[in-house]
Amino acid sequence: MSIETIKILAAVSSIIGSVILAYRVTGILSALSLVANCHELNIQQLMPNHRGDINNLGNSTAHVGKAQKKGLLITGFAFLITSGVLQLIALVVANA
Repeated sequence: MSIETIKILAAVSSIIGSVILAYRVTGILSALSLVANCHELNIQQLMPNHRGDINNLGNSTAHVGKAQKKGLLITGFAFLITSGVLQLIALVVANA
């Protein structure tokens, strides 16, 4: 396998890993934002000056659990690690 091929595989692995991790981080942040907003709304409704119905937004942490998808996180990190290993191999082969 040529050095150029190894470098291309390293770049592709890095791109794939970065895209997967960006997708997962966006999903996790979205779920955490939803949970924080639900928590804040619940607290505001319990304040003495609140008027109107009180809606309890329970089980909002279930959204965080769904958003984690650890398999995708592990896959993203595996691609980034593979990219680093391939870059190291390309460097060693080039200097050999």
